[in-house]
Amino acid sequence: MKRLLFFFSIIFLLLIFHDNVISGATDGLLLWYRVLVPTLLPFILITGAMSESHCYDVLTFGKSGAKSYCITAFIIGNMCGYPIGAKILNDFISQKKIPKNLASDMLSVSSQASPMFLIGYIYNKMLNKSMPLFPFLIILYIPSIILFIIKLKNIDFFDYLLIPQKSERTNNNYNDTFISAVRTIVVIGVYVMIFSILFGVLLPNISNPYIKCSLSFLEITTGLNLLKSLPFISSFKLPLIMSLSSFGGLCSAYQIKSVLTYENATIKKYLFDKLILSTGTFLLTYLYQIFLSIV
Repeated sequence: MKRLLFFFSIIFLLLIFHDNVISGATDGLLLWYRVLVPTLLPFILITGAMSESHCYDVLTFGKSGAKSYCITAFIIGNMCGYPIGAKILNDFISQKKIPKNLASDMLSVSSQASPMFLIGYIYNKMLNKSMPLFPFLIILYIPSIILFIIKLKNIDFFDYLLIPQKSERTNNNYNDTFISAVRTIVVIGVYVMIFSILFGVLLPNISNPYIKCSLSFLEITTGLNLLKSLPFISSFKLPLIMSLSSFGGLCSAYQIKSVLTYENATIKKYLFDKLILSTGTFLLTYLYQIFLSIV
């Protein structure tokens, strides 16, 4: 009964705010079609084909330990952007390369916006190159690198000795890989549309800038534009933008959840770690501004 009332309430709200819903859905679908499909789908296809053909075994240089696979997921995930790192970790679980608890622990450090998005959109468009590129990248990546090293050192190798390091070879079925890639990109599009609708419904009815600031962490692209437009003190605006760039937004978290197909998959640890990383990014950016003002 409670679920029925919940869904009827959603339908009722959609009817009341139908103009905002249509506008938000349109914005979300355009963002998905124009940005995410051309930038993400090729990487999803390539990583899927690599997993199917066991190319990751080559990337680990013959080392089959859990640490080698975590390093691979960290590097490729940070180079390709959301949710590729999570997808690679999910592939490693399905091939019995790493255990589920280790994959959950590595989700946050293997999931970052791609350098193409960070530089092309955030650095060039959002920040208008207001700071040098090198400090910009260092501030965003250093917290993840430090946390990754800590997690890597805490891996007890003997906990994973019972995991088969080589999965059984199967005939490569690239049709299934392509179908899975299309399914993944469609699910990502649905989440982008849902969060864009939330923005479309909530923002016009909220005037408090601090509440609007909290809403910016729903979705990274719309959230960054919102943060840039808010009348905050200039010394806090850059740290907030950098912090959201590190966190990625709840929409990205649900995109990651959508590619995790193993049993009892959860993003609670991911969200907790991301809060730590985004806080670290905020503090580093703020300290950087203080250093510039002193110099």
